[in-house]
Amino acid sequence: MLLLKDEDVQKVLTMPMTLEALEETQKEIFKGNAATMGRIDVYLPCDRQDSYYRWALMTGGAKRDGFVVARMLSDIVSWPGEKGQQREDKHCIQPGTYCGLLFMFSAADGMPAALINDGYLQHMRVAGGAGLGVKYLARQDSHVVGMIGSGGMARTYLEAFAAVRKITKVKVYSTNPANAKQYAKEMSEKFRIEVEPAGSAREAAKGVDIVSCCTSSIDPVFKTSWLEPGMHVTDVTWDETEPEFANAVDVAIKMGESTPHLENPPPGAFYAAHGFLGYVSGQPEEKAIIPRRLPREEILKLPTLADLIGGRVKGRTSDKQTTWFLNLGVMGVQFGAVCTAAYHEAKKRGIGREIPTEWFTQSIRD
Repeated sequence: MLLLKDEDVQKVLTMPMTLEALEETQKEIFKGNAATMGRIDVYLPCDRQDSYYRWALMTGGAKRDGFVVARMLSDIVSWPGEKGQQREDKHCIQPGTYCGLLFMFSAADGMPAALINDGYLQHMRVAGGAGLGVKYLARQDSHVVGMIGSGGMARTYLEAFAAVRKITKVKVYSTNPANAKQYAKEMSEKFRIEVEPAGSAREAAKGVDIVSCCTSSIDPVFKTSWLEPGMHVTDVTWDETEPEFANAVDVAIKMGESTPHLENPPPGAFYAAHGFLGYVSGQPEEKAIIPRRLPREEILKLPTLADLIGGRVKGRTSDKQTTWFLNLGVMGVQFGAVCTAAYHEAKKRGIGREIPTEWFTQSIRD
């Protein structure tokens, strides 16, 4: 069984590999050769003020890859800020540390194949999805990006955009001006393009071809009234756009289903931050700190990227149309695709650490 740390994944996984893996998996989804489970969260009260413990699971795999991957997250979460301007903070042990694990199993013999840190791979996976959205929905002459947010996702998103379009300029906004300035310096040097900090989210989104929302906000950061003819908008979660945004654009496509949708969730369960189904323990006053986000009806009805790639629905048909790609959904099978690509490359190059497979098997029937 192969153990891959974040630094190992960074050595072997490239954006072109990620884009190819994700695109081929969309074709598998369209053919019915992939299975994926939406994200489900479990919440337990913890002894940290205004925080909850959250464990998350998503899993899936495709026939093409021959693996099933389960991703598990273990976080202490909180939601600081006034209502309407909240963000989600999360960490493990202490701020700046995180626990996300990818368990990879072979569909050929049922044996565990790899255990992988999810940090770097997660950023590549999410950005690769946004890159496919740009590939299939943004105008061919899209060159200017408005980036709202300046963290890790904003960096990999730009890398994905640059892989599918000739990006020549970026305007970046962050609630922390120093972060925007640092982002501008790093990205201009990396991509040899013009990257300038913007004074507001509105300024960052004005006059650009692609708007990218890469924030930790659980409230809208892009206003529907900012839409311009021909603009393409993408995001990390649906929280970053206003309700009914899907009905305001000419073409709206989602990555896929992101969580089970139940008309009557079981006792103790409700749709929490980012609209994921959460099974929540605790007393009413404890549960009250968890933001509730019912799935937006217009999003539930959206066609998926697999529908678009497979030809079941049409995408952009005019340069004047506005498009939105909701980069959220089918996460389990995406992890299966990208983990498979990283795993094969690591095995080929002898990167990673082999650990005894027998540590994970047993002779007692479960």
